[in-house]
Amino acid sequence: MLNFKKKISLTSLDEEQNIISKKISELKPVKGFSQFVLYAISELFANINEHSKAKNAFIELKIDKEKCLIKISDDGKGLRKSYNQNKIYPKDDFSAIEFALSGLSTKNFRERGFGLYSVKKLALALGGEMVIESGKAKATIQKENIKFNHLKKDIKGLSITLKTNVREINFYKHME
Repeated sequence: MLNFKKKISLTSLDEEQNIISKKISELKPVKGFSQFVLYAISELFANINEHSKAKNAFIELKIDKEKCLIKISDDGKGLRKSYNQNKIYPKDDFSAIEFALSGLSTKNFRERGFGLYSVKKLALALGGEMVIESGKAKATIQKENIKFNHLKKDIKGLSITLKTNVREINFYKHME
């Protein structure tokens, strides 16, 4: 079992990722599952570094024999502001979430922008869900369905929660 919760300075994200990787490898989870966890954390940390302008990130990671929870958030600018600053104008926070999930990147590279899409695809393949909160929007994705809710309080930055089953997965098949 792994239970890890920590506030992380952006300057130490890579160091913390190495610590987390070691803890996950010590768990010896079922085939392909550790690749999913490591990929999701790596992708979400990279997004924080590249897009958020945050000072801190927060991670909560719980893995037992049956369930996995990964919650990563930051205190940065959030999705809509990130798009706006790059001359992409979603009409609201809900649209910004949809842009991010569809692979629209704030970078100019054509091959970029599919990190959140891939993380979502893997979480759903594991029978799980993905929750994204940014600004005044919350999106809950389960079985390719997206449910949007208005948040009462504006969220600073971005929060992504993944809840999945711990089970074998052909990681590379789902990355195609």
